[in-house]
Amino acid sequence: MDELKVYNTLSGKKERFRSLEHGKVTMFVCGPTVQGPMHLGHARTYSFYDIVARYLSHLGWKVDFLMNITDIDERITIAARESHLDPSTLASRFTKSFLSDLKSLGITTVTRFEPVSLKIDEAIRQVSILLERGMAYVADGWVYFDTEKFPRFGQLSKQSRAQLALHPLELSREKRNPIDFSLWRPEVLIEGKWKSPWGTGSPGWHIQDTAVTLSAFGPQYDIHGGAYELIYPHHEAEIAQGESISGVAPMVRYWVHTHLLTMEGEKMSKSKGNVITVHDALKKYSADELRFYFLLNHYRTDMDLTGLSLAAERFNRLKRLLHSRKRRGKTDGYSKLLVPFHNAMSDDFNTPVAIRVIEQMAARGSKEKDGTKANMILGAASQALSLLGVLEIGK
Repeated sequence: MDELKVYNTLSGKKERFRSLEHGKVTMFVCGPTVQGPMHLGHARTYSFYDIVARYLSHLGWKVDFLMNITDIDERITIAARESHLDPSTLASRFTKSFLSDLKSLGITTVTRFEPVSLKIDEAIRQVSILLERGMAYVADGWVYFDTEKFPRFGQLSKQSRAQLALHPLELSREKRNPIDFSLWRPEVLIEGKWKSPWGTGSPGWHIQDTAVTLSAFGPQYDIHGGAYELIYPHHEAEIAQGESISGVAPMVRYWVHTHLLTMEGEKMSKSKGNVITVHDALKKYSADELRFYFLLNHYRTDMDLTGLSLAAERFNRLKRLLHSRKRRGKTDGYSKLLVPFHNAMSDDFNTPVAIRVIEQMAARGSKEKDGTKANMILGAASQALSLLGVLEIGK
């Protein structure tokens, strides 16, 4: 079995995976902004990181998988007003919906969820540190990070300052630089909250995540995940904040980004009105069929929401092959049979190749005349599929 290699967005290449602490992996994935139900684009992303955690655990690491819940956001406040609800009530409702959808999809590896609303004091503390160190400045009730003070800003997205200047953030005359980003905003997103040394307001989006990760993992951790659209400005900002606060670099050893699920070439999003929710998709397809469909494309490629019905048929053919013989508990020989599967998964979680390996094993096992050999081959194929979180195999 080959050693695990992971594509690191920061270096732009596949790297041998080594965790900071022997036998343990710390992993953070950007969670949802809970202003509405989870859609299939989200499901693809979270299913992938569930597979990463499952595979790392299978290889022997204990995975501490942290996910934040963004329950403070202007979009939540707007949605709450439209629904005549308090923002906290709306956020709580969709948090419960999100957790229910994760369970329905068999995404079970998250160790802990952290609502950012519980980290306001930590966010204020971190903003204060950045101000004390001259990395931030106050402007008319806002606090901005001074990107001129962080020369590595742009390293993750591979952009120069000139290129970054073409994508200004939060246009304001009060800012020193167009790409400076807010740490504290004088906007009251929930009535009566929150007070800070700079006035009543709310923490910026980027510092919310840093407040979660630095308090949970300390100044450095192994994996940060999220969709590639978050690389700039969100993840660039996290690096600038975190490393400026702690003085430790890199804050994250491996940046692992998923690509998008599109509808006719367009990103699936509520604003475009092209959303298919997990709740609605599960009325037609099983969780296994959805997860299998996501596995057919490598996580670093965009995939369009076509062929879902064909993928479901392909999955059910595979399921029939795996159930074509009555299998008993014999497991001898599994490890040798699973070498091609492990080689695919250890090559940057190459699930399309891993699925082909499983299908080939299932076809071979279903035709094998020797019952003992058939039992071993089909059992190994089933085990491999279960490692990918397709949970109903064998039931």
